Amino acid sequence: MHSRWSMVALLGALAALASAGTTRAADVPRIALADFYYLDTSGEPGDRASEHQQRVDLFETVLREELAATGRFEVVALECPLPECGVGSLSVEDAVNAAERVNADYVLLGAIQKISTLVGTGRLDLVNVPQRRSSMSRVLSFRGDSDEAFRRAAEFSARNVVEADLSPAAEGAR
Repeated sequence: MHSRWSMVALLGALAALASAGTTRAADVPRIALADFYYLDTSGEPGDRASEHQQRVDLFETVLREELAATGRFEVVALECPLPECGVGSLSVEDAVNAAERVNADYVLLGAIQKISTLVGTGRLDLVNVPQRRSSMSRVLSFRGDSDEAFRRAAEFSARNVVEADLSPAAEGAR
């Protein structure tokens, strides 16, 4: 009889731990990342579209990994019926609607522009999905057209998102 009650107590404790883990995960905001739009206005000769797409993909991967690693957000995929799911092909409203369909609390939109072989710029916009309003907006500037430059820009972008004040008081003041 004693071992049976021990087993019941153990199962109860495991169930409590499992539900505590679920509660913690539910408290973490879900963020969907839209595809970043890329624009090359450098006038650089030759077709480097494939190389640039690889760098944008690297930027998105690093950004996603950095955000997830902090534990501040649960990163979810943004799903839409288009080949690209970002500001290059979606309106902000469509992106917010797509984020709503995957139960995201926020959607991160962005663009990167290559101005020259040495200078890149970009923009990040974090939108609160339920409130349908901006929670953060940043302009980026970075040097270089290399994998390392894009990696550093993505890490910097992730820090900006993580450090943004997303408290209800701050969001209400926007």
